Amino acid sequence: MSERDAIQAGIVPFSAGTATPHFKAPDLACDCHMHVYSPRFAVAADAHLKPPAASLSDYRSLQRRLGTTRNVFVQPSTYGFDNACVLDAIADTRETARGIAVVSNTVSSAVSSAVSERDLDELSAGGIVGLRFNLVRSGTDALRDAVSLAPALAERGWHLEIHVNGAQLPGLAATLARLPCDVVMDHFGRVRFNEGASQPAFRALLALLDNGRTWVKLSGAYLDAQATRASIVEIGRALVEHRADRLVWGSDWPHPAAASLPDDAEQFDYLREWAQDESTRVRILVDNAAALYRF
Repeated sequence: MSERDAIQAGIVPFSAGTATPHFKAPDLACDCHMHVYSPRFAVAADAHLKPPAASLSDYRSLQRRLGTTRNVFVQPSTYGFDNACVLDAIADTRETARGIAVVSNTVSSAVSSAVSERDLDELSAGGIVGLRFNLVRSGTDALRDAVSLAPALAERGWHLEIHVNGAQLPGLAATLARLPCDVVMDHFGRVRFNEGASQPAFRALLALLDNGRTWVKLSGAYLDAQATRASIVEIGRALVEHRADRLVWGSDWPHPAAASLPDDAEQFDYLREWAQDESTRVRILVDNAAALYRF
């Protein structure tokens, strides 16, 4: 099948299904969590995920399907601390894209020797607006580097993007709440959906939202293999009712950690159940994203 035929058929690489969502995305809607992969860039020696190439052109077909126009490139762990792939993608789409970078988080070496003020300035010039720390993979010791970098990020108007297991949240909440920069919790803070809104991890997440510097990405719900649709709706709706002004949405395309590819239109449609009025969906997809990522 030719690329043109695939587009006409609604086929999106790395995405199940072909149908469009059941609601129209507002103008300037932003996908705040996605990745690209290219063989032009070297894979890190310790990479645990080595997905096939997923190009910007491939991603454009997802945007056509969902109706989104802005996006945030998140540095994949595949490339380690080399952010060249993300910077290259932003350079092609600067008016409608921003990026999240990854820098050295090896606690055995001084952060100052791993990333300099000049490094951060160069990343900023390339469209980077935040740094990601994966505590699921690196452990909570990596948070020490995030804490050390937080003042420099606050000076630039950047944020820290934190990926944790939900079980880690109650023990980390006090430290995260003290940081001088904004903090974005990936993928619902990875709370367990089936444990409901009363679980300690979710209560910790709500408390963080109340400090005025924390955001939550409504993304990656499919990563919880035990979750039911009803439990995903419950958690998402509770977040919207609590602080709709601190939420953004992301597809997590091309789903490198997925056991089976999700239907991205179905994932997008959750927004209609979490935020049942159009004005709230506009806030999440457009206004919040524009404020956080400085569009």
